Amino acid sequence: MNGGAHEWRRDDGYSVSDDRDRIDREFVWRWLAHDSYWAKGRTREVMDRAIDGSLCFGLYAPDGSPAGFCRQVTDRATFAFLSDVFVLDAHRGTGAGTFLVRCAIEHPDMAGVRQQTLRTQDAHGLYEKFGYRGITPDELPTWMVRYPLG
Repeated sequence: MNGGAHEWRRDDGYSVSDDRDRIDREFVWRWLAHDSYWAKGRTREVMDRAIDGSLCFGLYAPDGSPAGFCRQVTDRATFAFLSDVFVLDAHRGTGAGTFLVRCAIEHPDMAGVRQQTLRTQDAHGLYEKFGYRGITPDELPTWMVRYPLG
């Protein structure tokens, strides 16, 4: 691992690492660009820039092969956006996804980060386990979004 990188292991052999040098960028890009509903068509160049600018987490199967990924887009002080979370089908139902998310939100660099957000269409139950909730009607008027490229 590179200096300062962290790794967490479960008894069943799954591990999560924040070592960006260990991330199989081709694997991550291919899955997101071809299999996700939120990043279809994302280019490899864009994915490389996203990885370079984020706190990234690789999920690894007991044999060491990549099994999933996520990243925190964060300043490591006030704001974090959990993004690009995925686990390969073969590893779903093992608790590996919950393990991956737990490592990402409990990472030492997230300590004290007051606002942690994400977007999902289909995994509300997973994130609710960690205290995420929908935006309330009172909060909704304070949120704004900008899509400069359409």
